[in-house]
Amino acid sequence: MSGRLTLLLISGAMVAALAAGLYWKGRHDGVARERLKTAAALAQAKVAGLEAQGVQASVVRVSAAAHRTDAANAVVARLIPQALKSEDANAPLDPGRRDRLRAADDQLCHAAPALAGCAANSNAR
Repeated sequence: MSGRLTLLLISGAMVAALAAGLYWKGRHDGVARERLKTAAALAQAKVAGLEAQGVQASVVRVSAAAHRTDAANAVVARLIPQALKSEDANAPLDPGRRDRLRAADDQLCHAAPALAGCAANSNAR
């Protein structure tokens, strides 16, 4: 083999090795970029899963609150006619009982001023 052919083969092998190295370097960098994208997508999926669980829990709580409200409305609808037909429905309240009821109303309004009638109660006294 001549020196020129040997030099040509060595140069070709070096170019091929350099091309293969650059190829694998690009593959490695691409994998690193994709790894970051994959991690971000997994984190986003986890957040979406937690949000879905939160929505489901919220639906359960709202449903339970609606059920309690319906039950309370049913009780009130049953008791109001009974209270209006009661013998002492139109009799005046005992002053001590009236004062206890007013104090209880004041405590409720102090605890939750946004309750219906609280502003009216505080203005009427």
